[in-house]
Amino acid sequence: MEPATHSFTPLGRGMDISIHEAEHAEQKGRRLTAAAILAAITVVGSTWLALITFLGANSAHGTIEDLRAQWIPDVGSMVLDLPDLSRLSSVYTADGVLLGQLTERNSQPTLFDDIPNLVIGAVLSAEDEDFMEHAGIDFQAIVRALVGDLRGGPQQGGSTITQQVVKQNFVGSEPTLQRKVAEATIAIELERRFSKEQILEYYLNSIYFGSNAYGVTAAAQEYFGKSLGQLTIAEAAAITIPIRNPSLYNLRNDSAIPLRARNAVIDNMVEEGYITSAEGEAAKAEPIRTVVHVESTDPAPQVLIAARDSILNDARFGLGASYLQRKRAVFGCPADDTECAGGGGLKIYTTVDFHLQAEARRVLQEWFPPGTDLPTGAIAMVDNRTGATLVMASGLDFGTDLEAGQRQYDLATKGRRNPGSAFKPFGAVAALEQGIPLNSYWDMTTPQTLDYGGIEPWKCANAGTNQPGIRTLEAALYLSTNTVFCQVSIAVGPENIVDVAHRMGIRSPLGAVPAIVLGAQAVSPLEMASAFSTIANQGLRVDNYLIERIEDADGNVIYQHQVAATQVLEPALGAAILNTLEKAVAIGTGRNARIDRPQFGKTGTHESYRDAWFVGGIPQVTTSVWVGYPDAQREMRSVVVKPEREDRETIDRMFGSSAPAPIWREFMLIVVADMAVEDFAPDPSGIEVYYTTPRVAMPDVIGLRIDDAEDEVLQAGLEVEVELVNAEEPAGRVVGSDPLPGERIRQGTTAVIEVSNGLSPMVQVPNLIGSTQTAATQALAQLRDSSNVNFSWVFEEVTTGVPDNDGLVQAMVPGPGTVIDEDDVIVVTVWRYSP
Repeated sequence: MEPATHSFTPLGRGMDISIHEAEHAEQKGRRLTAAAILAAITVVGSTWLALITFLGANSAHGTIEDLRAQWIPDVGSMVLDLPDLSRLSSVYTADGVLLGQLTERNSQPTLFDDIPNLVIGAVLSAEDEDFMEHAGIDFQAIVRALVGDLRGGPQQGGSTITQQVVKQNFVGSEPTLQRKVAEATIAIELERRFSKEQILEYYLNSIYFGSNAYGVTAAAQEYFGKSLGQLTIAEAAAITIPIRNPSLYNLRNDSAIPLRARNAVIDNMVEEGYITSAEGEAAKAEPIRTVVHVESTDPAPQVLIAARDSILNDARFGLGASYLQRKRAVFGCPADDTECAGGGGLKIYTTVDFHLQAEARRVLQEWFPPGTDLPTGAIAMVDNRTGATLVMASGLDFGTDLEAGQRQYDLATKGRRNPGSAFKPFGAVAALEQGIPLNSYWDMTTPQTLDYGGIEPWKCANAGTNQPGIRTLEAALYLSTNTVFCQVSIAVGPENIVDVAHRMGIRSPLGAVPAIVLGAQAVSPLEMASAFSTIANQGLRVDNYLIERIEDADGNVIYQHQVAATQVLEPALGAAILNTLEKAVAIGTGRNARIDRPQFGKTGTHESYRDAWFVGGIPQVTTSVWVGYPDAQREMRSVVVKPEREDRETIDRMFGSSAPAPIWREFMLIVVADMAVEDFAPDPSGIEVYYTTPRVAMPDVIGLRIDDAEDEVLQAGLEVEVELVNAEEPAGRVVGSDPLPGERIRQGTTAVIEVSNGLSPMVQVPNLIGSTQTAATQALAQLRDSSNVNFSWVFEEVTTGVPDNDGLVQAMVPGPGTVIDEDDVIVVTVWRYSP
């Protein structure tokens, strides 16, 4: 490119007064820039002459040296290195896929030789037409800018490109005369140390063009969706406009300001000889047609953001004790931070499997296409042995277009929702830790009203119809019986369920409310996968993590994750819960997730079908699936899933078994395609203690109404059999029981309660003729006790000459078969031998 020789043509010459008014604030800063340097020159020069006149040469020289030291920086001892803009930190998946670069800005550094002359000419015409001639400062431009500004004329630039680089990197932007003098001095030194091409390359790659675009390449892509070589003259001129003021000269604003400013730049390009007059007129005739702002195109932006947040908010990665230190280590030094050095250029390797991440997203979007009024979903998967996050996928695209189904957060890690019955395993663990075994029996009647010490009783109900009876804790877990776990929560204490959940891997804050066992507290899919992984490991929690290692710009490993495992549950207890959740998939609510290999899992459905879950795993990995609406908890009824597939269907009510379990199955079949079939670890010794059946005392229900008595017996973990008997007590009252009150029996046993039918007690006289007197006495006593009919009997004797008849019953009045009532008397005649 030939050096420009024409004088600078101010931008905006000939513009009307409205544009001048819009630029008024910008002019104030430019005035100070121009005035400051002229004032500094004037001050130093006039001071030199005055001091020589009044103090003499020697004294004046010493004083001038003091002034020079105060105002003129010692550039010879300054480190004036330009930051390396290519030192961006990169994030990779476990399988080596580049997810993107961590930067606070959209920057695409480009070598000077790869930047077209057209773009260079446009920038020089807009910002510094004499760049190739001056030595860092342009006195003619300063004078022109100062005069123009003082006259209220069009805005003109006083700072050279070199001065702008100095301001960005070495002296900042404080509006003081001393800083301006330092800026000018350092600019001259910078031009002595670096070539014009080096300074211009840095400037073209670092200057801010608005809309988070730094550098000409990023600006071309941001505003016109093109590479630098594809830009037209009009477009090359247009991208220079936001440099002065990205807000005022926003190219996407529908106003005359950007257009007229662009045309002024085109006129300058003609005058400087970069384009012909005809090319300039044709370019000015073109409107400014920018493209729509495009959100991140990274292949897995949620992972990229999670990695960034993780290393910025945690000192354990060795990148600095404070947030600002870690920020510098990751992003490098800001262009305007003169105290900063180094940073950036890191290689950050995550644990995510890119192939499985993409497959999870595909499955979710086939079930629930983005941009529709359908729910969406999230899938999180962890490695049971290492705790590594393998998948953290959302069914939504990343971005800000809500109507198109985009969100700027990750549902798998940030979407905290109610897990429903998927939280019951934590309640079961708390029960086992308190000595309540899996073979304990519980009342499963629905609904139930339970007193937990609150202001109002807790009304708890099952999802299905009422099935009065009892159910073991184990069956209640794999069949997901709410009423049993409501009782469990009160029995063990909600605070202990919170403790169990946190020990097993839940990190979200949890309130110790009774309904926590039914998923009343919000958690993320990744947390649930991590906590259930502890079950797969028989109570060994392996801490979940995302960052595998970090390398510096020279390839040195500065962080390497070390697997951290803690035995948070007794191994036998963990195995007992695992065995139960294996049944949940085999014969329970999780049958739709079966993949024909050793597996466990649990469904979850939040109140009114607002959230639905399936969490489960195999020996190698554990996966969590959530389904729901992204921005609000709405009922999921009549939901059409897989609308573009042949197996499209409509789900009437969204349970955990309806979509989450089948989604889990579909995704896991991909996961295990090349994975060996493994068995869970054998049951540890001592597991049998969790399968004992407790013994309980038979409740004293005599005198209670039948409903209350049945409740008492069921709550004791006993089956109930009702036997109606004649009794003087009112109908429906319990008059007896078997076993007797207080007698200890094993839970699950059937207890008989005798209930009055309201009829007077009556009994038939037994046929005791021919029995001995002793036998007759025993039989009548037993009949009276068992019938609750308070009758009596008397013996009378008659003589007989037959020795063998002695002592035998000869007759009964009333006779055998006769019905008698309370207080009736049976006369029993007995033979007595008389020779």
